[in-house]
Amino acid sequence: MRSMLVPSWQQLCASKSQWRRHVATAAGGPSPHPTAWQQDRISSNGTWWTTSSSLSGASSSQQPYVIGSGTPALDTAPPSAPIDDAALDQLADVMLHARGTLVLTGAGCSTESGVPDYRGPAGAYVVSNHKPMTHQQFMASEANRSRYWARSFAGWSRFSSVQPNAAHENIARLQHRGWAPTLITQNVDRLHQQAGSKGVLELHGTTHEVVCMSCGQLSCRHDFQRQLAALNPDAAAAATRAAAQEAATAGDPSLQDPSSSSNSSSVQRPDGDAEVEGTGQGFAAPPCPSCGGILKPHVVFFGDGIPPARAQHALELAQSCGSVLVVGSSLAVWSAFRLVKAAVENGAQLAIITAGPTRADDLASLKIDGRAGEILARLAAHTSLQVPPV
Repeated sequence: MRSMLVPSWQQLCASKSQWRRHVATAAGGPSPHPTAWQQDRISSNGTWWTTSSSLSGASSSQQPYVIGSGTPALDTAPPSAPIDDAALDQLADVMLHARGTLVLTGAGCSTESGVPDYRGPAGAYVVSNHKPMTHQQFMASEANRSRYWARSFAGWSRFSSVQPNAAHENIARLQHRGWAPTLITQNVDRLHQQAGSKGVLELHGTTHEVVCMSCGQLSCRHDFQRQLAALNPDAAAAATRAAAQEAATAGDPSLQDPSSSSNSSSVQRPDGDAEVEGTGQGFAAPPCPSCGGILKPHVVFFGDGIPPARAQHALELAQSCGSVLVVGSSLAVWSAFRLVKAAVENGAQLAIITAGPTRADDLASLKIDGRAGEILARLAAHTSLQVPPV
């Protein structure tokens, strides 16, 4: 039964006009019934596999982080009103009765760290109608891979230096106390691990590793960045200038040099790549040192499929939990929504903390529309959750 605190899907849509185009498909479109091979596939436009909706034409007054802007700690989360004590008590009760909650996080968990999401009011889809490179595009040509790696190279320094926020830190606190022993994230930024969480299941992989598409060998993204710098000295010099300007103008964007190419050349993306001037033509990326194969971020690109063993493990965790807490996810991607659906079908309670509507609002016993950092900080400080469950 839905809590009285939970606004209806229609109310959420009406109050958040920037979400309407995205929500229309989720609310009114046909329910997908994917076959086995499709159900963990992320479609090339970034939604679940059956959708054809787009956020083109949507707009937002909030701008994305621009490398060199002098605002390295930009909070990209949408504004939200504080929650009341009654909602917090209900959320604590869900965790108390479950005696161990599965936490599922999405991009909204990292927006308060300055990592933009895709579908939020300041998301990449909304602000610039950005569409990430698909797996098929990446594998199709060397030119596409050069373009991808040029953007990834430009964005990596900023992306890899982002720090966890209160949401990550308080999920880790709840996990260490035994209230949230299982954590699945759709994010690729490894901020949960930086905050101290253990055993994180990275549903969509991580940008912090590079994988060979032929032999499967994994390597460190930081090491790969150094190889890219050695092969592309001009790009490395530009990145150094951008970093120096960012440091010099930190806290005062008015000190920027508007004529500087490092100012205008790159806009940070949710997965760490950046929008850069040009197409990346001529940017060199090394082959696998073991077999000469194509190297790719160890990430499930749009249009790609989650490895079956990982998908099955996540599904088993969802089917065996007492409750699910979704943090910062619209659950638009089927690979995440199916976990929530499976958990509820097996008797688990569902609580959602996110700013904006989600695909699973009608399944939730509690929905709190707000900023993850504030809510989780208050939840971790709740009197009833200070000692481990017995």
